[in-house]
Amino acid sequence: MRQTKDEISKRYREALDRCLEAFSRLDDKEWDKKASDHWTAKEHLGHLVTNMEDELLVITRQALAGEPASIPGFEKPDDAIDFYNRSLDGVRERPAPELLDRMRSAYESHISMLDGLSEEQLDQPASNPGWTREGTMRHLFGAGYLFLPNQYQEMRRVSKKKLPHWLAGGPPERINFHLDRLFNQMALIFRGDRAEDFQAIYLFTLEGPGGGQWRLKMSNGRAECEDGEGFEHDVEIKTKPELWMDLASGDLNPPMAIMTRKVKLGGNAGLAMKLGSLFGSTGG
Repeated sequence: MRQTKDEISKRYREALDRCLEAFSRLDDKEWDKKASDHWTAKEHLGHLVTNMEDELLVITRQALAGEPASIPGFEKPDDAIDFYNRSLDGVRERPAPELLDRMRSAYESHISMLDGLSEEQLDQPASNPGWTREGTMRHLFGAGYLFLPNQYQEMRRVSKKKLPHWLAGGPPERINFHLDRLFNQMALIFRGDRAEDFQAIYLFTLEGPGGGQWRLKMSNGRAECEDGEGFEHDVEIKTKPELWMDLASGDLNPPMAIMTRKVKLGGNAGLAMKLGSLFGSTGG
């Protein structure tokens, strides 16, 4: 589905406000807790700041000027982890309130860029060193949106009471927007270098409010995303929106999810087990 500028702007701004409000509830002890294997909650907040300041704002300005993405030290997807850690070194010791202010300012600047563009401009080519192929300006702003809920889900591990699941209780249209951005982003981070001769069609069926069907067609080292209803496929992965997000974040173990029927497979189930190795990160 091709999301309009107004829809992207609405959901992007909504996601920023939700994150800022939720993060303001965390105390110093929670900020210092490990939120993932590699970072504390405050370090994930710092990553939100530096990802926008050092990466997305830079490449968005370059794309608007008709230039290819160019970030020193970040030339290809495999450079991402080292680049993120170097950027994070500059803010690790900054207090959380300062980082929240910088986060607000940086993301509001990105949203303001979006608001100043036409639908036609959003379809102009754009690149990102974290992608494996060219996308559009629309994809760049979609990436900015996605980064917020992806990092939120990491950070909520320090206090699930204060930070409820991103998709919990949300209106169907908001859930559907998130899923659509996620599957479209997956097509841009498909690691064709790991699957040059791989050909398969994956159908994702997300059941419940806000759900739908999306198809990823992979061939010749490239992936394409389409609305999936009525299309042929080699494997179908069926689950609920919240559970799919938990799979993507690592909060739900794929084999256990299949064993407990939280995820149901149809067609060539063996293809489903290859999925994780075929993609980079949808959100840093």
